[in-house]
Amino acid sequence: MTQTNRNERMNSSHSQFARLFAATVLSLSLVGLSGALSSASAQDPTYSAEDVSKHFKKLKTRSLAPSGTSRALCIGTRDECNPNANKEGGGQVAVTPEGAGNADATSEQTLVVDPETKAIDAGFNLLVSFEYASARLSPSAKANLREFARGISDPDLAGATFLIEGHTDGIGSQTYNQRLSEDRATAVTEFLVSLGVSRNQLKTVGYGKTRPMVADVNDPANRRVESKLVAQ
Repeated sequence: MTQTNRNERMNSSHSQFARLFAATVLSLSLVGLSGALSSASAQDPTYSAEDVSKHFKKLKTRSLAPSGTSRALCIGTRDECNPNANKEGGGQVAVTPEGAGNADATSEQTLVVDPETKAIDAGFNLLVSFEYASARLSPSAKANLREFARGISDPDLAGATFLIEGHTDGIGSQTYNQRLSEDRATAVTEFLVSLGVSRNQLKTVGYGKTRPMVADVNDPANRRVESKLVAQ
């Protein structure tokens, strides 16, 4: 084999390797881009900062406004504050109708205040879901909490305090679920603090499986965290 033929074969091999390498790099780049786009899509928030601030500003305004000769706040259970309401509601631990979401609670005749936490019983569901037996925040949960942090930073909510409530489904013992709900509420609180929310604005409580959102206590939808405005 002549030197010229040998060089031509080497050049051909190098060209084939270069094409193969370029194709591999392009393929990996496309896979990475696809993964990044999928990840970004999965992390889109479910609600906006405006939704958050609107909800709490309405509550804050309503809670300060007189209703007839008395305030629009009532400290006690739902049954105590709304004696004419449907008894099927279940009082302070009433189950929210499935699909109700973040309904405008200011339409109620009276705002109920929990006698222990002083929180107005009109929560904003943070839509922070959890895997079974876990208190880890998912990327989508963090995306929602970033919007929540922006929402409560509204100047009109300056000085407001928010209760972060942790809840579980009905699977497991009362003691286990109580601890898990506290861990979930704490996980949310710590993440909000890491985003710049003042710790003094946040209170944390766990309710275990005692306050389900939907009637089936074992429904995964009951694994959640809500936030409520604390009456001043």
